[in-house]
Amino acid sequence: MKLKPLAFSLLIACTPAALAAEWDYPSTDSVVTNEAQAKTYLDSHYSEAGEFKFRYKAQSQLGEHYNFDVWVNGEYQAQRTLVVTTDKNHHVVRVFKSLEDTIIRNGKPTVAMELESPRQLQAQEPPALSSGSLVDVEVSLFNPDLRTMQQQAAPESTWSALSDYPQPIEYVTKSIEVLKSGGKFYLSNPRLKQVDATGLFAAPTPGEAPVLDTLDFLSAEGVQAFDSVDEMQSTEFGDNAFPQLMAFYHLDSSIQYLTSLTYDLFDEPLRFDARGLSKDNSTYYYGPKALMLGVGGVSPDAVDADVVIHELGHGIHYQIVPDWAYGHTGAIAEGFADYWAGSASYRIQYLDASRRGQEFELDTVFNWDGVFGTRKTTRSLWNQRARYFESSEYPAHVSVGGELGDELWSTPLFQALKASVERYGDDTDRVFREFDAIVLEGMYGIGRGVKMHDLAESTVFAANTLFPNKDYAQFLTDSFNRHNLLKAPLRVRYDARYIAQGQDVGLSLSQTGREASIKGQWKLNNASVFDFDETLSDLTSMKVALPSGLTCGTQFDSSISLDYQFAEGLKTHQWSEQVMLVNGTPELDIQPQSVNSALPEQGDRLFSQTLSDKSRTIDDSFAVYLNIEHDSLQDLQVTLVSPQGKSVVLLSHQSSNTKGFKGYFTAQYDEELQALVGQPSWGTWRLEVSDRVSGNSGVLKEWGVSHFAQYQCSADTTKESSGGGSGGSGSPWTLLGLFLLSMVRVIRSR
Repeated sequence: MKLKPLAFSLLIACTPAALAAEWDYPSTDSVVTNEAQAKTYLDSHYSEAGEFKFRYKAQSQLGEHYNFDVWVNGEYQAQRTLVVTTDKNHHVVRVFKSLEDTIIRNGKPTVAMELESPRQLQAQEPPALSSGSLVDVEVSLFNPDLRTMQQQAAPESTWSALSDYPQPIEYVTKSIEVLKSGGKFYLSNPRLKQVDATGLFAAPTPGEAPVLDTLDFLSAEGVQAFDSVDEMQSTEFGDNAFPQLMAFYHLDSSIQYLTSLTYDLFDEPLRFDARGLSKDNSTYYYGPKALMLGVGGVSPDAVDADVVIHELGHGIHYQIVPDWAYGHTGAIAEGFADYWAGSASYRIQYLDASRRGQEFELDTVFNWDGVFGTRKTTRSLWNQRARYFESSEYPAHVSVGGELGDELWSTPLFQALKASVERYGDDTDRVFREFDAIVLEGMYGIGRGVKMHDLAESTVFAANTLFPNKDYAQFLTDSFNRHNLLKAPLRVRYDARYIAQGQDVGLSLSQTGREASIKGQWKLNNASVFDFDETLSDLTSMKVALPSGLTCGTQFDSSISLDYQFAEGLKTHQWSEQVMLVNGTPELDIQPQSVNSALPEQGDRLFSQTLSDKSRTIDDSFAVYLNIEHDSLQDLQVTLVSPQGKSVVLLSHQSSNTKGFKGYFTAQYDEELQALVGQPSWGTWRLEVSDRVSGNSGVLKEWGVSHFAQYQCSADTTKESSGGGSGGSGSPWTLLGLFLLSMVRVIRSR
């Protein structure tokens, strides 16, 4: 649905967090060839979840997907499902299990009425295809929209009338396949048909007549018919028939494109009405499988192909996943639909040799429609600020953590597409076809209650399986990880990245939602310091002595490599994480400020510090110290602003096993500060702490910016040969640390 985003942020803590769905990858080689065998498989492996009743089966490039309803104690659980996926040889490869209610209101799970009691459309239909013949007609259209065709810059605010548009109207000629019947021409063919929609019938209760809802529908105008080819070809922007032609062409093109990718999703002609709704909004209706476009804005919605193809995107996800509801499906649906429109526009421009490399506003959807009216309603495909909060709800068009949930899903998909085009683009549509197929295939096998990280995992799975010899999966992984959308099975958090004098190297290892059996090693400086072989049900913490022979003020490697298994009968997977730690802490010339200032739940706090030495510039000797206590560090974004106005993000919604952050950043070793290198360091520095989430609070204990001359390190280190740092003084505690050098102290908590 193309709606204006709500101008508020969702309160993440407003409802108790529901457990997410999970993917199971069986290690056994079970064969399932039909729904009865799929049910037997579920009865054998998931009987504790309840009883299972078959709902539907879907087929995709990679295999078949059997979707089941869940019943508990004789009651239907509307939000729950299990989906069994088999490969082309009918072997079970994975199971999507969504066994918790994700959307709760007043203590009870909600019910998606459109899903359970779908409505039907009242509409006048064109003549049957059998009443005439199909003919090809060339018509004048925009492709994808007039602004993009003319590369017209957007207005500073918006255009309030069509007459404000500064360029003359231009068209491109496109061929459409239409029905000729009874001497007239209709926008109808085997794939779609234009209807005159006037309302929706709600599903009637037993014994009652159906109720017609005409709210927001235009009054009857009749099916669009043309008396001649000339009349169709002379239709212009501003005529009532023009939006119908636009919608017909772009919908038909996208449906044919889907079919060419082997996704023949619609089993009957898609019904649409480009003059269906009186409001400035468009909608795909699940029950009647009908697409209605609005005319209530300055410009009819169908004049912008992005709007048309966006709404088709909703039809696509409903056809792939007929029980699309609950979980994060609201924002995912909008994000996918934005992606589908953006990908189509990108493909159109890329295939035009005269435009290739000069594509217009690729990272924006609704380039035409979104700049007319009282405010801009374009959406971004490049919202790199958006971060994922698993426990939040993600309805359509709502901001979470200060950023639009729709853009949180569309951005990583579209940016991975751009990376793919850069790598594999060959002046044809091949890379688009392959990447779009991955995005579509990723949605097969999910069901009710899916969350963003579930679909991110599925999309990477599809990329690896469809194209194992290409880097699509890596592009998606990198893109999803920028937004925290891929949920790691385990999480490592170090007590400190800069290891202070006399301090051991400490870490906490936790599971992120599922108990797992783990086996593997922790290495420091390429030497094994600890072996794991246990069941991790919550969190385990440990400390080990600093490796000997390290140079003061230099980095050393810390890596953990594990095999993990969620349960018997499931596959064992590998997981690893590598970070660089630093031997020593900067001896700051200026000690950090003791602030002890409260950080509000939802709001911004600003702190400042002034450096007066005008001879210094930012180099390897520059550092930032930060000490924050907070109930949920993931709620915060912490930004440092230089005296020259350059902003760098120190912390961006970072997950943590502890309540807060305490540590250093240096321009030498931390990417966050390297963008500032070369600038003068004197002047007023600002620290901005932003919280867009309700429910948690904290305190900024200390912070500071400073140059430093050397690192302070444990005695069993050598001095930095470059002179950039020096060892600190020894102490009895350091000597004791030497004595315990090879010993490991392990502290475990469950």
